[in-house]
Amino acid sequence: MASSTAENLAARLREIRRSRRADEVGAADSARALVRLAFGTTAATLAILTLLAIVTLLTVGDGLGSLPAAVASMWLGIHQVPMTVGDVTVGVMPLAPTFLMIFAVGRSTARATDVDRPHSEVASVVLAAVGGPLLATVLSLAVVMDASTVMTVQSPDALLAFSCTFAVQAVGAVGGVAYKWWSTIVVRTGVADWVIKGLRCGLIAVVGMFTLGALVVAFRLIINWSLAGELLASGNGVVGALGLFLLSVLYLPNVVIGSAAAMVGAPVQVGGATVDLFGSSGGRVPPLPILAVLPDGDGGRWGLVLLAGAVIVSFFVAHLCADLSLLRNIRMVVVAAGVTSILLVAVSAVSGGSLGVLGEVGVNLPVVGVFAFGWIAVAGTMMAVIHSALPSTRRARMQAMNLIYDDYADEEFDRFDDVDDATDDVADAVPAEPEIEYREPAEIPILDRDAGVETEIATSIDGWDIDDWATETAWDDSDSEAIESVGGEELVSTDEFGTRRRR
Repeated sequence: MASSTAENLAARLREIRRSRRADEVGAADSARALVRLAFGTTAATLAILTLLAIVTLLTVGDGLGSLPAAVASMWLGIHQVPMTVGDVTVGVMPLAPTFLMIFAVGRSTARATDVDRPHSEVASVVLAAVGGPLLATVLSLAVVMDASTVMTVQSPDALLAFSCTFAVQAVGAVGGVAYKWWSTIVVRTGVADWVIKGLRCGLIAVVGMFTLGALVVAFRLIINWSLAGELLASGNGVVGALGLFLLSVLYLPNVVIGSAAAMVGAPVQVGGATVDLFGSSGGRVPPLPILAVLPDGDGGRWGLVLLAGAVIVSFFVAHLCADLSLLRNIRMVVVAAGVTSILLVAVSAVSGGSLGVLGEVGVNLPVVGVFAFGWIAVAGTMMAVIHSALPSTRRARMQAMNLIYDDYADEEFDRFDDVDDATDDVADAVPAEPEIEYREPAEIPILDRDAGVETEIATSIDGWDIDDWATETAWDDSDSEAIESVGGEELVSTDEFGTRRRR
């Protein structure tokens, strides 16, 4: 007995040790995963920037003494932190590296997140994804501040640098978590299906505008290739031309966003030049080959092309929002218009900035927000009203209503049928009441005193005394309530059994 108890205790202790060891291994794995998430993307980015800085410095014949400052400046530039070199502040940073950073962070966060994890672990993943880059920003600020004593570069505002880094990394981290948790979030929050469809249509509208903007940029570069070649040649050699080409590629998203903003009708400023839907005014612009897409003078047919693109995107999104219900259709259109407006304003805000002596680069944000909302909302409302008034839509709506009514009727019939079955079961379980036997009244003999004929009468009929019965006249089936008198007594009409009584 004692030996079996000792064996059970020892087995239990071994099981506890194994469980504790497994928990420690799991915690260590989680800690390593968080460390990789915090510093993996950051380290890879810094390594790529270091390689690019080394190639650039060696190509231009400069030494590697300014390598740390160059890497730190590029890290801050990726996070859209304005940099000041000498007296010139460059606030227009290329968006291509920023978008790549957001994509890399979102992908890493999505891999480290699963829908069966508790909320605390998901929060730890997001904080780790943001914390590592913030630490790299602290180091970059320190390096730039130290280099500013011997170089013309100036240290940027620390709070602005932290805010920009946090914003970029948070967008990537939250986007990765939302990608994994999207279905769960929709189910738990109970978001209506028309809201989800409106969000998707808004995203499709933004993608459509950017796609058409990119096509316009590509076509403009093709027809203005000679001007782009002249700008490339202004780089004074292969190295300079290669640098201008790389800068043009990095600034390509900025130009596409400006083209999409011009498509909806907002004016776009590039240095001293202003471009809108129907023309442009000339001025000094940066000597980048990508800026060969800018129109010279009156926009003419290019304005009509941009206008046609906005119309196509708007009516395509309106077609996607089509619904049998006019109210649901308009709701989806409003949601899609709101999403389009917000996203265009957000990306337009980060695509512009200061160019120092050349002026500003950017889009009129209030105008692009109102116009983007207006295009989708007006086109979508028109399409919703027309679609709702079509005979085919009305027939489809009636068929849908009939199906809903039939389903409701079937449900109600099944429900009442179940109630009837339950009632029958209860009725079968209750004993039946005994039936009441009603006897026909006995035939009353007739007494004719005038004829002197006497007939024997029973002493009682159905429990009634013979003295209580009046038998002067024969039974009459009529409904009359006649009153007769026999021997001075008042006779009253019969009851429901056909018998007469006297008073």
